[in-house]
Amino acid sequence: MVEVFIYETRQFLEQLEQMALASEEQGSFAAEDVNEIFRAMHTIKGSAAMMMLDEISQLAHAVEDIFFYIRELHPQKVDVSAITDIVLTAVDFMNGEVDTLDGGGQPDASSEELRKSTHTFLREMKITNGDDPDVDLRKVKGKQSSGAGTAGGNSGVAAAAPANKPKQQYFIPAAKTAPAQKAGLHVYAAVVHFEAGCGMEEVRAFAIVNRLQDVTAELHYQPEKILEDAAAAETIVQEGFRLWFTTDMAPDKAQAFLEDTIFLDKLEFKELASTAECAYWPSPQQQATQQAEAAAAPIVPPPPEPKPRPAPLKGPAAQHGHEAQMISVRVDKLDRLMDLVGELVIAESMVTQNPDLQGLELTNFAKAARQLHKLHEELQDGVMSLRMVPLEATFKKMNRIVRDMTKNLGKKARLVLVGEDTEVDKNITEHIGDPLMHIVRNSMDHGIELPAERAAAGKAEQGTITLGARNEGGEVVITIADDGGGMNRGKILGKAREKGLLTKPEAEYTDQEVFGFIFAPGFSTNEQVTQYSGRGVGMDVVVSNIRQLGGKVTVDSQEGVGTTTTIRIPLTLAIVDGMCLQVGQSRFTLPISAIARSFRPEPGQVFLDAEGREMLMERGRCCPVVRLGRFYGIDGAEEELTQAILLVVESEGRLYALAADQLLGVQQIVVKPVPKYISGMTRTTGITGCTLLGDGSISLIIDPAKTAGLVFA
Repeated sequence: MVEVFIYETRQFLEQLEQMALASEEQGSFAAEDVNEIFRAMHTIKGSAAMMMLDEISQLAHAVEDIFFYIRELHPQKVDVSAITDIVLTAVDFMNGEVDTLDGGGQPDASSEELRKSTHTFLREMKITNGDDPDVDLRKVKGKQSSGAGTAGGNSGVAAAAPANKPKQQYFIPAAKTAPAQKAGLHVYAAVVHFEAGCGMEEVRAFAIVNRLQDVTAELHYQPEKILEDAAAAETIVQEGFRLWFTTDMAPDKAQAFLEDTIFLDKLEFKELASTAECAYWPSPQQQATQQAEAAAAPIVPPPPEPKPRPAPLKGPAAQHGHEAQMISVRVDKLDRLMDLVGELVIAESMVTQNPDLQGLELTNFAKAARQLHKLHEELQDGVMSLRMVPLEATFKKMNRIVRDMTKNLGKKARLVLVGEDTEVDKNITEHIGDPLMHIVRNSMDHGIELPAERAAAGKAEQGTITLGARNEGGEVVITIADDGGGMNRGKILGKAREKGLLTKPEAEYTDQEVFGFIFAPGFSTNEQVTQYSGRGVGMDVVVSNIRQLGGKVTVDSQEGVGTTTTIRIPLTLAIVDGMCLQVGQSRFTLPISAIARSFRPEPGQVFLDAEGREMLMERGRCCPVVRLGRFYGIDGAEEELTQAILLVVESEGRLYALAADQLLGVQQIVVKPVPKYISGMTRTTGITGCTLLGDGSISLIIDPAKTAGLVFA
């Protein structure tokens, strides 16, 4: 139950945040948004109460009151920005409590101040719109619908308790004490019907029983073994949850008590003359009469099915017909499935490239191997597609950062999303959030100017930050561009000189190299420490996280025009296409995406520069040549370059060539970490991992970016 609560609540909180931000941008709350926010808060309130998280439940109830008022009376004067502040503050508080619960702790923060400010705001909004601030609309609406025997449009909302005597509800209490028998007890019978598709009907019925035990002298219900009987949930769905109980509560209070049930769809409620009627309500004769009346009644179309909970975010995935086809799967199960597919790829290579088969004419075997390879590729694509999720949710979280910083810094800016439906591996979305947050914050703090400065420069007072994504080959490219003041090359270079980061004459640094200094640990151009910058931490997190994903980040900027940060990340990190190289008796693998071209050099094509380094002319540029045999100290490597193979590698805008003895071919490789016994015996500089080849031998995977750093150091 805790896992389900955490998952559903986080889904609702994410939806609430995005809907509040969208409504603020539009300047008003649409009717459907009011209903969705009210429903989400109402669900969080009930779920939190069931889990005995009273601070979350009470705060959700307070925020729910605002949208209940907006929904029922449609006030003319609504401060959308202030209400958005209230919703976002409540969402932050609830997220913190849920994180504490998820971490194994006990949520104990107080929401009293937030509740007080929320109640005060609602009271002032009522006065502003000419309504009586002391009238409780819930009680009024409850009286209008009382006696109907069924829940109305707001059946799940009970009358609010007086402020001086709050009604405490425990859905899963620690202890129960049966009340003493009293004279003048009432006897009631009820049938509770839950909303279709709400799930966990037996648990919800058990929660009703626990609540009633506090206020009843005698209680009976069917099915009797709610949690023990495997068929109880289906019985409750088909026939409802039947209750008979005695209590001193008045009929209207007893009915309201049951109506305050989460996911309530319909309530049949009746007061009986005595307990003797309990077993016969409704009687067989009444049931027959009801069946006859139902048969004689005109046929009406069934009501529309309720929306699944939690409601999906608006977007391409929320189109008609998709909801019923969705299923939630634990990520660790997908990870395990991906691992098994990787092992299948290795097993296929070990079978088809078995040394025992060398030189044999096996036509049928070759055909079967090709079919097996085709099936493996389809299986791999299918599993990878399961792990692929759009960047939309990650991108939309940046709306909150831009919104909060504009208010705190006195700036005007908006976030524009482009290509947010681009899909990447699930693991990438989990690691890309922090880098994006730091870059967007940097754009807001350092890039976007104050409105007066922008106006003086001939720009619009409102700045724009564009967050885009697109696919390029086997990579996803994410760009964060702003139209702010850009970067000052001289200022950054001076700060780098001050920190001793320069390794060559300043004139030799390209603009991209200079702008790359902002990612150095402890580097900041702010002289004063603020809540957003000045400590020299944050941007270095960007590079470390991106490199862990096998990606790279570059910055382009023009002073007075703006800055663009580009992040390139592999679409998936598990299985990649690689070129196998032979160097002496050792084998290496180089990702295909990094190879520009490969060739056997002609005599004189490789020359020595003034420092005695071997160089190659490529695209009008001098590229260093790295002999892998010498670089890794491998005996038996080919020394004559005209007999070797050169692979031109491009990484982060830099070109260099790797010299290998021969190319063994392209194959899919499963990236695995380098074993400790290998890293302890072998120089692993410039190595990102290893893979198993078809004959069972280990091939080290060359990291183009790390190798480039060593070559150009």
